[in-house]
Amino acid sequence: MTVRSWLQFARAELNKSGIEAADLESQLLACHVLAVNRSWLVTHADDSFPQDSGEVLLARRLDHEPLAYILGWREFYGRRFEVGPGVLIPRQETEVLLECAIDRMRLAVGRPIQVLDLGTGSGCLGVSIKLELPEARVIASDISLAALEIAQRNGANLGASVDFVNSDGFDNIRRGPFDLIVSNPPYIGEAEPLPREVSHFEPSEALFGGPTGLEFFERLSQEAGEHILPDGSLLLEVGYRQADKVTAIFIQNGWKHVETRQDLSGIPRSVVFKRTKKT
Repeated sequence: MTVRSWLQFARAELNKSGIEAADLESQLLACHVLAVNRSWLVTHADDSFPQDSGEVLLARRLDHEPLAYILGWREFYGRRFEVGPGVLIPRQETEVLLECAIDRMRLAVGRPIQVLDLGTGSGCLGVSIKLELPEARVIASDISLAALEIAQRNGANLGASVDFVNSDGFDNIRRGPFDLIVSNPPYIGEAEPLPREVSHFEPSEALFGGPTGLEFFERLSQEAGEHILPDGSLLLEVGYRQADKVTAIFIQNGWKHVETRQDLSGIPRSVVFKRTKKT
């Protein structure tokens, strides 16, 4: 079987399984098997392809295992982050939260900035913040040791000096207070339906925030005030149709709503708060 014929076969199978971007995904699978880039596939379309190796990976994708787990990486803000079972796969919408954090940090030019990435997962936020603003001191925490191992490797591989801490929320956070706290917390309700590739493969503790999905926001609104400077900012990613509810929770617990940003689909995705009193 040639590279061209395998790509045609894989694309057809992915389409039949209802997987979007079947053309791109078939190419990425082939690149992974051959350890080449996509342009190589074009110039070597008539070369022989190792069908058995390709079918193993294709079968995993047809079972709706996330492509990122099969490849072992996902791109985030132009950088390749290692991912694997046990760590949430970075999403494009989280780049909105990152850009919001960068904008906030640039307002504090001229003094050292201390940032906490609470629930870092793969480290995509904390590592990216450090790389975009190297003068910042970044601490990244997660309750999952498996996630922290991957986050630490991402920091090392990308050359970002980030301090990683195993912590359930703020329990083991000994440094601070912080100029900036960012978090992409678990915010999906327990009864909310999800695609198989999310519900069957990604870690439930990184997805589900409780019965309503708002429980972790309630906790943050009560605890974060003790760990943030008086003029510091708290930046959160929120789920679909959650922005107003989350804002109400934080206002009720002594926070001022500063900003809400939409993702590329027009969904309110990131919210920014400052504390108005000790919470």
